[in-house]
Amino acid sequence: MSDFINIFDDRHEHPKGADGNPAKADTPGAGAIGCDNGSWLIGIVDDEASVHDVTRLALKNLVIYDRPLEFVSAYSAREGFELIKAHPDMAIVLLDVVMESDDAGFLLVDRIRNELKNNHLQIVLRTGQPGYSPEEEVMLRYEINSYKTKSELTRGRLFAVVAAGIRAYQHLAAIARSREGLRAVIKAAADLFQERSVHDFAGGVLEQINALFHIEADSLFCVSQRPSDAPLALPKSADEFFVVATSDKFQQLRGMGLDQIHGDMREVALVHATLAAQTHLFQEQTSCLYLSTPSGWRGVIVADNAQNLAHADHELLQMFCLNVALGLENAKFFTHLNRAAYVDELTGLNSRLGLTEQAQVLCAKGETGAGTLYLLDIDDFHQVTDSMGFDYGNALLGDVAALLRRTFGDKARCARLHSDVFAILLPGSTMPAKDLAVQLTSALATCKDKIRFSITLGASQYERLERCDMSELISQAEAALRYAKAHRRGAGEDYSHGYQRALLDNVSIISDLRNALENNELFLMLQPKVEVQSGNLIGYEALVRWQHPQKGLIPPGDFMPQVEKSGLYYEFDLYIARAYCDIRRQYPALTLPVSINISANSLQYGSFVTELAAVFEQAGIAFDEVELEVTESVLIQSDEAISHLKKLHQLGFVICLDDFGVGFSSLSYLLNLPVQIIKVDRAFVASLDQSPDAVAVLNCVLRLGDELGKRIIVEGVETEAQLDLLAALGVRYVQGYYYYRPLAIEAALSLCGC
Repeated sequence: MSDFINIFDDRHEHPKGADGNPAKADTPGAGAIGCDNGSWLIGIVDDEASVHDVTRLALKNLVIYDRPLEFVSAYSAREGFELIKAHPDMAIVLLDVVMESDDAGFLLVDRIRNELKNNHLQIVLRTGQPGYSPEEEVMLRYEINSYKTKSELTRGRLFAVVAAGIRAYQHLAAIARSREGLRAVIKAAADLFQERSVHDFAGGVLEQINALFHIEADSLFCVSQRPSDAPLALPKSADEFFVVATSDKFQQLRGMGLDQIHGDMREVALVHATLAAQTHLFQEQTSCLYLSTPSGWRGVIVADNAQNLAHADHELLQMFCLNVALGLENAKFFTHLNRAAYVDELTGLNSRLGLTEQAQVLCAKGETGAGTLYLLDIDDFHQVTDSMGFDYGNALLGDVAALLRRTFGDKARCARLHSDVFAILLPGSTMPAKDLAVQLTSALATCKDKIRFSITLGASQYERLERCDMSELISQAEAALRYAKAHRRGAGEDYSHGYQRALLDNVSIISDLRNALENNELFLMLQPKVEVQSGNLIGYEALVRWQHPQKGLIPPGDFMPQVEKSGLYYEFDLYIARAYCDIRRQYPALTLPVSINISANSLQYGSFVTELAAVFEQAGIAFDEVELEVTESVLIQSDEAISHLKKLHQLGFVICLDDFGVGFSSLSYLLNLPVQIIKVDRAFVASLDQSPDAVAVLNCVLRLGDELGKRIIVEGVETEAQLDLLAALGVRYVQGYYYYRPLAIEAALSLCGC
């Protein structure tokens, strides 16, 4: 007790206020931290009960930074550890050094800092042994804030030590609280950023506000429909702002535009006021947070019963709002990207990916019974856009989409897969494609401006949707659609496994063709051309054949269409030219002209002219010794091909127009094309003995050829009767099975003595 006698001697050292009451320290700012009941918690750890009593008496009725002191006691280092552990909000502990042992106080300090990880608590060591003080190393190692002998701590000095300790604790606690707040904001932002839907994101924001700032607000969250400055072209909307999330109180407003909310609603008025001010607005009971994203989306959060927001740490609130704004932008852009991926922008129907998603939704709902996927294609759509323009074509696509909505409503999942191809996923339907084609064609017949349109359908039925791969279902319907376009245009076709086998065969043929070009599996045969009067040979046509290593000899009709469809025609034509050059090298005595077929598609490329000429230059073959046969029906559709054909003619190649008389024959092309030879299609020959008209037309062609100075060769002569008719018409040159089938090189050239 003698050590504490001076504590009561406060005549000179105890500070007084102007009113004579105990002095108060200057308040450093609002938001002080302490016990839950608003006081500063002071711990006393000492093995002498009298020290506890004297300390409480000395600091009785003190108010520091507008808050009173509250005391808790322990009488040993062990009890002190449990006391401090139980009160993590303790501001100061007055700790005796010597208790159970001479260093009990030091050891307790070590446990406070290292076991409890409590670095905010201010520790004041007290000792009753004058002259004893720890080394500086000990002070630093144990993080001791103050060390005093008990005799030094008069009432005034004890007040000063406690006030300084509380100030230090308050600053440290404030820093820790800011750090925790920042950590909470970052965690909240991380959680929110995972939400990709604007509505889910906004709902998460309202929950995080309540959790972070310890409020239970009635809130609503409004967001602009479109940004003021964004890389995405978003549609204009009458409702520029709409409610994306609310608490239960305002749940009837979810999804509504602000202009749709009728009545004099205070919260709506606050939204408009906040948007006009472009900053946070705080009222007595309501807080309004203003959000603006980098791309110009804007939002307002109105929170009733949210007084804490007005008094929250300004920097933390701003950081939270910044993270919310960035998260809002992320969710907004994801929503639009998601829409772009799943919704067709032109028609508003599902995209291909959206259709797959809808199929998964049906599976999730258990709607997995039988049904059908129909693919709809508008016939001659590309010709429509070429002649009427893309705007007209887009309007037509919109009309088809509207037709599908009217026809099927919610019964079907409709999509636009690409261009003019639509999909209709119709659960429960087993209607044949041809029946649906009739129904839709009738409705579409005069869809726009009294112009009649037809459609072609392909369909694939399924037994259980959950077992069906959507991509496979689409592939099957596409196979049926391709068949219908080729054989039943304007009607419909249901999928057959034969279509898929044919498709796989085509894929296999294309793959094998590539190998055939590399491995020289393709070879030439020669079919002679004959002068009718003498029976002499006047030349040959080189015809390609394919000796497949596993499948044997493959006829041209099985692979030539795939050459054109697959884009192999360019390499294929150069291959044939090189094969012809090989024949000329092997048989230098060959002097009769040989014609080779080239694709009009190859002539689309200017480089083909150069490469083809280079093949014959390298082989030392004069261009005028080579006849190039080009199919008229394909050639006349391309001005570019005609231009390149003229270049070949200028180089000296002999140009032969093949298959004349079928497809799009036009006499005007005989004036424009650089043609020296015209080969009349076999279709005329086949009908000569049955159709007088065919005889008349052929007679006109022969006279026209003579007038224009063109050599006429008639193909497909197979019988003596046909030959006699042609001879009577004055045909000079023919080609066909009546004289010769295609022959192997040696056999064909032996006919002319080579």
